Amino acid sequence: MKKNQKKPERIAITWHPKLPDAKTEAEAILQAIHDEYPQVTSVAAYSLYDDAFHHNVKEKAFDLVITLGGDGTMLRTNKICAPYDIPVCGVNMGSFGFMMEVQKNQWRRRLKDLIGGKWMIEERMMLNVKLIRQDGGKLEWEVLNDAVVGHGSQLRPIRVHVMISGNELTTYVADGLIVATATGSTAYAMAAGGPIMEPELRNILVIPVAPHLSLDRGLLLKESDVVEITATSNHEAIFSPDGAKGMILLPTDRIQIAASQFNAKYIRFNSKGFFYRNFLQYMQRNPSAIGRN
Repeated sequence: MKKNQKKPERIAITWHPKLPDAKTEAEAILQAIHDEYPQVTSVAAYSLYDDAFHHNVKEKAFDLVITLGGDGTMLRTNKICAPYDIPVCGVNMGSFGFMMEVQKNQWRRRLKDLIGGKWMIEERMMLNVKLIRQDGGKLEWEVLNDAVVGHGSQLRPIRVHVMISGNELTTYVADGLIVATATGSTAYAMAAGGPIMEPELRNILVIPVAPHLSLDRGLLLKESDVVEITATSNHEAIFSPDGAKGMILLPTDRIQIAASQFNAKYIRFNSKGFFYRNFLQYMQRNPSAIGRN
């Protein structure tokens, strides 16, 4: 983690509009900053999907963003802010909140440290993902969790050909393939049997989903590697970056995945041990873990 070097003077507060209490709590934070911290020169509150919020982020109008919601809100806010080097402090208003250090009932006591600059920055690697069409057309995303290739509505395996930095790896016959960051290692990749990675590790994780007579182990690649994927099927193969609605892949489509030039910046108040404590706490919510040490 990196120690913060600056006290924030320009703050944005944003909330997920589908969480009923999040707007109320955001307005309470806004009022508290107005009333108690005159050194903050500007503070404003927005819905996460407010065009004005997105515009002001692009103008680098904020020193930090406080976001209220669940893990999905934290991911979306970081993806908005990462290209503009703006750190994000999450306040958990959801049911899980694995990525959020501050809970709904804790923000008042954390506000003094936040405004005083007494926090650290946890930098998380992102992925740059390109979908390249045969005609030269290209779609591009900056991804924080993972990029996934999978079968469509017919529950049959697909063939996923993978090259690593220009070198042929293998062709998986599987339900799908996940290419993930360390952040994504505790999401779909973990459910598919992948390793748990400390969130600041700068590696690319490749995990097959239910491989059949294929390489069945995950691969941990270095940051500079480039993963290239093509998928073929007698029925349908789909592609989804960071959980977005799946799009149908053509046999001639190429997916190229590399480390992004951007990093997500999470504001942390505690030491690195937060990840391990938090991870253990949330894994123990699994009913199968109850009663175990």
